[in-house]
Amino acid sequence: MPTLSQPLAAYEAGTKAWFPDDVQGWVSGTLTKEPHISESGQVELLFTLDETGAERMVTTTMAKLEAPGGVDRELPPLRNPPLLEASDDLTSLSHLNEASVLHTILNRYQQRTIYTYSGIVLIAVNPFFDLNLYSPEIIQAYAGRRRGELEPHLFAVAEDAYRCMIRDRKNQTIVVSGESGAGKTMSAKYIMRYFATVEDPESMSSRRPGSHVMSDTERAILATNPVMEAFGNAKTTRNDNSSRFGKYLEIVFDERHEIAGARMRTYLLERSRLVYQPEVERNYHIFYQLCAGAPDELRAQFGIGKAADYHYLHQGSEEHLAIQGVDDAAEFQSTVNAFTTIGVSQETQRQMFQVLAALLHLGNVAITATRNDANIAPEDPALAQAASFLGVDAHELRKWMLKRQIQLRGEKIVSSLSQAQALAVRDSVAKYIYTCLFDWLVAQMNKSLAPRDEKSAVSMIGVLDIYGFEIFENNSFEQLCINYVNEKLQQIFIELTLKKEQEEYAQEQIQWTPIKYFNNKIVCDLIESKRPPGIFSTLNDAVVTAHADSAAADNSFMQRTSMLASNPHFEARGTKFLIRHYAGDVMYNVQGMTEKNKDALLKDILNLVDSSSNAFLVGL
Repeated sequence: MPTLSQPLAAYEAGTKAWFPDDVQGWVSGTLTKEPHISESGQVELLFTLDETGAERMVTTTMAKLEAPGGVDRELPPLRNPPLLEASDDLTSLSHLNEASVLHTILNRYQQRTIYTYSGIVLIAVNPFFDLNLYSPEIIQAYAGRRRGELEPHLFAVAEDAYRCMIRDRKNQTIVVSGESGAGKTMSAKYIMRYFATVEDPESMSSRRPGSHVMSDTERAILATNPVMEAFGNAKTTRNDNSSRFGKYLEIVFDERHEIAGARMRTYLLERSRLVYQPEVERNYHIFYQLCAGAPDELRAQFGIGKAADYHYLHQGSEEHLAIQGVDDAAEFQSTVNAFTTIGVSQETQRQMFQVLAALLHLGNVAITATRNDANIAPEDPALAQAASFLGVDAHELRKWMLKRQIQLRGEKIVSSLSQAQALAVRDSVAKYIYTCLFDWLVAQMNKSLAPRDEKSAVSMIGVLDIYGFEIFENNSFEQLCINYVNEKLQQIFIELTLKKEQEEYAQEQIQWTPIKYFNNKIVCDLIESKRPPGIFSTLNDAVVTAHADSAAADNSFMQRTSMLASNPHFEARGTKFLIRHYAGDVMYNVQGMTEKNKDALLKDILNLVDSSSNAFLVGL
């Protein structure tokens, strides 16, 4: 038998390796004897699985092993020695492969250690219960400590960003990413809490006094969390408090490295959630808080009932109207208190709640179908309440939810809408007003958080909390947009952590083993490219050419996707299409996608809203 060659040097009797498993992902096996190499170059390795004792035979050839990348393709990935299997930094593993990475993270998770480093990246696994890792004592323990001195933690990342900002005199950004339900929102919240409450042990004057008294600005920064969660978060199938928007918060520091203010930017609010939610999901928290916690005076003034009374809140079963362990009435009071902290007056709060109530009543307006046209009963009580709280005439509101006016050769022509079109107009008005209210809220918070003296703002640390990657049973336009954002974020990650680092190694002629990685530019191009047209461009073209009928537009879009067939990450399947994302394959349902992409608001009803007697609404 030929002697062991270099490709097999690491595979001695007793060596442990990983094998894929349908249930556990990976299972460990032990090489029972030295690899057997025949005269013809055939190679056999016999392993015994550690848990079951079953045998696994690996067969290959020396020619395949000696080819570039042959060992990785042909042989099972090696397992690390027990001493390293609970390492707090994955880069210290002797064998860095998928199975070993997952096993190390699992090993630490089973010891209730949810954080693990991977170089400059902190990996967090959501425990879905409180581990008491974020108390003031733990916050202070990480103050002034270098990363690596204590266990991996969010606070270590925050402290490292703060020290790098001071030492390098450069702005810093912490990116919080991951799949839906991974705990991104809570992680971003704890990072913000760290900056606002930790005391600096290296400063006698201290940007955060030893008496632990927060400044008004620091309190206002923390108060943005309950407000943004109330208006931008909702229960989904994966997460009871899922952010349905992206948020980038810049915490601004002065020349003494004390917090001077903050700035917030938001992205991609999920507008469609306001008018439709899957059966087990909810609308935005604020509506349920309002229905559960509004005082009697507000209830009587704005006709606020139970959540079950409103179409926009009750599209699933009764059991999903509440979140287990969450008191919506208490959360309403927390939201009101947060408004007060950031300087929103009680009168302004009342005006906001009036707009929210108007949207709930608007969703209850019954639009029926006659033979060809839509109809709304003139005496519909929901119509009267919605019009009253929006400050518009009920007759005009009814008219422009049922009619469309177009100008042709200087002549105005009024045509009737179908039931589907009238429902789309009603829902578009609701989405438009809520989006304006959300944007107004962000602007108000930015006013409250702005540094008193802009010249004093010399540096900042940004915290990016973006949508998590989503794969649901039914994926539509919202998931396409969310997953596209995650593809772009992954592209930036690849550029900064893999591509540029290895280019620097090559330039400095450092000897290293190149790290293989998937460059997802091909997926980004598939979605965003204009020439040749990608999915978004194809979707826009379908909307323009078949705008009168949403079903026709969906069919037109699906037909046009044939131009994308050459991309290996795209596959059309009837009325659906598959995209092979970096994080997994996602099947998207085309039905309703062009309508969501269009989301147009007719000019006449927009003019009606703009002419409202409700000054607060007009000001939005």
